[in-house]
Amino acid sequence: MRSISKSENPWQSHDWKVKTLISVTRGGSRLGFTCRSCERTFTHMTGNNQTWATDGHDVALAENISQRWLSENCPVSPVTGDVADRLNFKNPQAESVRSE
Repeated sequence: MRSISKSENPWQSHDWKVKTLISVTRGGSRLGFTCRSCERTFTHMTGNNQTWATDGHDVALAENISQRWLSENCPVSPVTGDVADRLNFKNPQAESVRSE
């Protein structure tokens, strides 16, 4: 396990596994980030440099969850509260679409 300095960017505290979800020549690519330690997942769009938390199936979580997760250092292991966070979608209809 690597040590994290308090001045370091919280994003850099994670041990990322990165996967290209969509690769496009215009507008940038869509990348999936999964932390090997805490299992939090994010999607990043390279074209507009936006990142948001996801439920692990590329469904965006609520904005407050994304902001909190992006501002926190890696908790180093999965957090019990993340289970409930992953059910708090940015677009509530996303749950019904995902379960179909």
